[in-house]
Amino acid sequence: MTDMNVEINDQASAKLAEIRARLQNPEPLMAGIAAEVLSLTEEAFEREGEVGGDKWKPLALSTIRQREKAGHWPGKKLQRSPGGLAPSVQPFHDASRAGLSVSKPYAAIQQLGGKAGRGQKVTIPARGYMPVRKEGSDLELTPTARSVLMEMMADFVEGGI
Repeated sequence: MTDMNVEINDQASAKLAEIRARLQNPEPLMAGIAAEVLSLTEEAFEREGEVGGDKWKPLALSTIRQREKAGHWPGKKLQRSPGGLAPSVQPFHDASRAGLSVSKPYAAIQQLGGKAGRGQKVTIPARGYMPVRKEGSDLELTPTARSVLMEMMADFVEGGI
């Protein structure tokens, strides 16, 4: 049987101490994550498509007609006016979490789709604007968001943030 010894030299010990110190205060990382998730969301509104994915489904013809009558068409699929959905998306963070909050009561149905209206007779397609998507009964980061956030975390551990 052969013995094997592993030594960690002083440089590696110093690097590990740096990483440990950075991980003691993850708030800068959380602030960066909140800002990045908001940026990805704003891009989704701008391109009218899921983060790193497909364009949103077109509006129903009846919705387009309603908007034409009101003088709001052509326009954006989701509300971007000062009181609309897009400006209601706000980032938050603290030392242990980061995310987005949305103050509009219809935010979830726009993100996930579902039945709405009187008697739940109208089907609203999902128009994902946040960098998450439904997988079964769970929400997961989109691959684009996952990649961006993993890179941010690696940069933070290495001292880049």
